[in-house]
Amino acid sequence: MLELKNISKSFSDESGLTINLLKNISFSLPDNKIYSVVGQSGSGKTSLLKIIAGLEISSGGEIIKGNDSVILFIPSEPSSFPWLNVKENILFGLNNVDNNNIKELIKMVGIEGYESHFPHNKSLGFRFRISLARTIIRKPNLIVIDEPFNKMNEETKEELYMLLRNINNTLKIPIILGTSNINEAIFLSDKLFLMKNKPGEVFKSMDINLPEKRNLDIFLSEDFIKTRIVVENSYVSFESKTMFNISI
Repeated sequence: MLELKNISKSFSDESGLTINLLKNISFSLPDNKIYSVVGQSGSGKTSLLKIIAGLEISSGGEIIKGNDSVILFIPSEPSSFPWLNVKENILFGLNNVDNNNIKELIKMVGIEGYESHFPHNKSLGFRFRISLARTIIRKPNLIVIDEPFNKMNEETKEELYMLLRNINNTLKIPIILGTSNINEAIFLSDKLFLMKNKPGEVFKSMDINLPEKRNLDIFLSEDFIKTRIVVENSYVSFESKTMFNISI
């Protein structure tokens, strides 16, 4: 359980003008599902996610969570140490990890057989799998992911969509994702938080009533298309619809 109460964020620009980036954001993550914060560039999604992960300080409001909660953040550019191989990257900073556990985890994220490879020349998708494994092995209570798929090709995106859904269904680790892609958000998520900008504010939350186990055919289903229309229409009043990637 994690709850945000009236989170706000402001700062002063070079001229001394106060910029209100986030305003009175309140929502909760009550169970082990996938949630998406949906908003266009400049809406403050990244700052909000960093505040949730403890990497930025809000200007107001509070976050209620367990005292021992471990919240880990995966940035939009997945990171790896080029001088370490895949297994060493995943285990960096850890001691006494069961070798069977690491083998199972590497298989789960789809990089089995690459344990000894050096990832510096690998694709963004490959490095995202490393970042995901490095996060999971630390047994977080919540994984926060910021726009990871923007620079990936469609095939890689689709593979990783399926991977995230599978990991959430299998390990029951809640995930909150920031994205500007409506299709992506609907496919991945069990609940959406829709943001407007200037200032960033959640103006609507909505449950996604799609099957828990999903495949890529669902993008063409009647339920998916109806859900997308609801999200699109929600943004019309804020003149934001054209800022989103809504293609299939």
